[in-house]
Amino acid sequence: MSSGHEREGRKDALLEALADLVLAEGLGTMGLRGVAARLGTSDRMLIYYFSSKDQLVTAVLDRVSQKLAVILGAHSVGPRLRPGTFLRTALGLGRDSSVAPFMRLWSDVVARGARREVPYNDIAAKVVADWLGWIQSRLVPHPDLATQAAAILSIVEGSVILELARPGSTPALDDYLAGVLGEGEEDAG
Repeated sequence: MSSGHEREGRKDALLEALADLVLAEGLGTMGLRGVAARLGTSDRMLIYYFSSKDQLVTAVLDRVSQKLAVILGAHSVGPRLRPGTFLRTALGLGRDSSVAPFMRLWSDVVARGARREVPYNDIAAKVVADWLGWIQSRLVPHPDLATQAAAILSIVEGSVILELARPGSTPALDDYLAGVLGEGEEDAG
C-alpha cells in the first residue's frame, strides 16, 4: 500500500471513529486534544489530516450525513404520503434509536448555525436543505410542497428539542398533529 493510500485509509478510519463519537456524545466532544487522546492520536496528527479544526468538524459532519443518508434511503421507498401520514412516520423515525442520535446532533448543529458559528453556519444551511429535499421527495406532489416540507421539518425539530429538554413531554403529539394535517385522507401511490 502506498503512503498516499495509507494516509487516506488512516484519515477515513479517524473520520469514522469521530463520526461515531459525535453521534454518541455530541459536539461537545470536538475539542482537538480530547478527541485526539480518545482516538489514540495527537491533536497535531488531526491537523495533519484535516488542516484545521473547522475542516475536521466539516469532514466529520459530512461523514455523519453520509451515515444518515443510508438510513433515510431505507425509508425512501413506497408511495409518497400526505403530510399527516408522513409527519406521523417522521416523528416516529425521529424517536427511533437508530435515528435519534442524528436528530440530537442536527439540533445542535442548527442551533450553532443560527448563532452564525463557523463552520456550523454553512453546515446547518446544507443540513436543512437536505432534510427539506428528503421530506419533499416523500410527500405527495402539491403546489405548496416546499411549505409543507418546511412545516413538517419545523414540527419534527421542535419535537426533538422538547424531548431533549423534557423527555416524555410529547406523547400525544403524533396523533394530534397527524389529524390536524389530514392523515385520514387517502395517500397517493
